[in-house]
Amino acid sequence: MSDKKRIALIQGGMGAERNVSLSTGGAFEAALKELGHHYEVIDAQEDLPVRLANAKADVALLALHGKYAEDGIVQSLCEYIRLPYSGSGVLSSALCMDKVMSKQMYVQCGIPTAPFEIVDLHVMKPQDVHSKLGFPLVVKPSREGSSVGITIVKEEKDFLPAIQLASQYDHYLLIEKFIAGMEVSVPVLKSKALSPIEIVPKKGFYDYTNKYTKGTTDYFMPPRLPNDRIELLKSISEKVFETFRLKAYSRIDFRVDENLNPFVMEVNTLPGCTPTSLLPKAAAHEGISFAQVIQTLIDCASLDYRGLK
Repeated sequence: MSDKKRIALIQGGMGAERNVSLSTGGAFEAALKELGHHYEVIDAQEDLPVRLANAKADVALLALHGKYAEDGIVQSLCEYIRLPYSGSGVLSSALCMDKVMSKQMYVQCGIPTAPFEIVDLHVMKPQDVHSKLGFPLVVKPSREGSSVGITIVKEEKDFLPAIQLASQYDHYLLIEKFIAGMEVSVPVLKSKALSPIEIVPKKGFYDYTNKYTKGTTDYFMPPRLPNDRIELLKSISEKVFETFRLKAYSRIDFRVDENLNPFVMEVNTLPGCTPTSLLPKAAAHEGISFAQVIQTLIDCASLDYRGLK
């Protein structure tokens, strides 16, 4: 191919989602071989700034998830050395990774979301946290992914342990009213929503284990919803993509209640691309191969400040 590029494949990292990132990186590497690009694999450890600066690359392909990765930190390093990178920019990445900030944006921009409360453990102790939302509710660390540190709390006795678990991952916590109903995820590629996917774990909720262990979750594509609800999910996802200034790809996660009302739960700016991940499933459903997805990420690699003084 005449348009071969030198790719710095960034994977691993220092956060709780390191193993997921390595799985995504393996899938990316296989696609790069198929596409014929030259590439160097870089583990995102403490020496990442030096390794990025020394990499002779045209594009940084980010096979990263979670803290120190999906939150704008690696994107900032790339901006500073002017190395175009895949996925969304610094501000978009930081906003979407921070569930508290995302929630405030949803409300401001008229995007439907579940009722919530914000906890700052810099100013209060876990045992002093109380909620007015009523049970069941969900406790989440604000800046984590892959359901790390999340608990669905059904009774008062489980509330403090949930706060203590989430506090291991962040000082800022999100308490959300639990929305009973269907879980649906909508992958977006180049601002266009792909087929939504209904997610049905065989046991419990869609936690870390159910996300990354084959055979633990059933998927329905398209979801078992009326066509007008499916189109609404896609429309909201495209609005979120535009509102948060996302680039190249993303995945928008929803709960759909018993009255078929959708609620945005979170936005993933570097969605997983492991063998069980949702974006590759949706792309394949629409005739887009995994290698084509990766080529799209390379083609869309950019800088927030490209062309500016």
